[in-house]
Amino acid sequence: MRRAALFTLALVLLLPLTARADASLAVAPPQIAIGALYDGLWLTVSGKVPAGADVVVRFTGAPADIHMKEKGKALGLLWMNMDALTFTGVPGVCLVQSTRPMAELGQAGAELGLAGVAAGFGVESAHGDKRYLLPELVKLKEEEGLYRETAGKVVMGPEADGMQSFTARLFAPSRLSPGDYRVEAFAVEHGAVAARAAAPVSAALVGAPAFLANLAFGHGAWYGVLASIIAILGGLAIGLVFQGKGGAH
Repeated sequence: MRRAALFTLALVLLLPLTARADASLAVAPPQIAIGALYDGLWLTVSGKVPAGADVVVRFTGAPADIHMKEKGKALGLLWMNMDALTFTGVPGVCLVQSTRPMAELGQAGAELGLAGVAAGFGVESAHGDKRYLLPELVKLKEEEGLYRETAGKVVMGPEADGMQSFTARLFAPSRLSPGDYRVEAFAVEHGAVAARAAAPVSAALVGAPAFLANLAFGHGAWYGVLASIIAILGGLAIGLVFQGKGGAH
């Protein structure tokens, strides 16, 4: 009897843990085709999280290193490129959406937003101050349309069986590079991540951009010939246009 009572008590204690389902996530489209007319693309992210939780959706690329030159005043007069500067572990793209502002999501909000992502970057600089350089890098990425953080754009759906559906739309920028990307959804409760899910997204060149890239990297000589022919034809066309305008007068 005592063993049976202990076994029943253990089951009761475990029920809240086993009944708590994790988040789910789906992305459409899962592949991005970067053609000659590609000017950005909307990604639709949908899934389910524990009912009542806030949701943070994030679209990021693989971390890479960025090499730059730090500008400064030479002799206190002229602005010039000074020291070499390298940022490490920087995703090429970082788009974040949430149900509420990150400042209202406690520690999880601080870690999942752009500020939290930037805190994980490394900085290699002889004289630069990391506290100053990282916000400047994020600002540059925001101006390029590659980094963005918005609140209130995740739409929550009805609840069912302890779970709640959500939908978000993320705009993959026009400057997106070919490669592998990742969409993540985080359920946030009481300032902490309660559940998460992720799905891969790939981007690839198609059509004319793919042909030119293959030519440039795989057949350099032919690419040089083609570039020369295009330059010559372009010069002739411009000459004919201006010659025609001159004759009209």
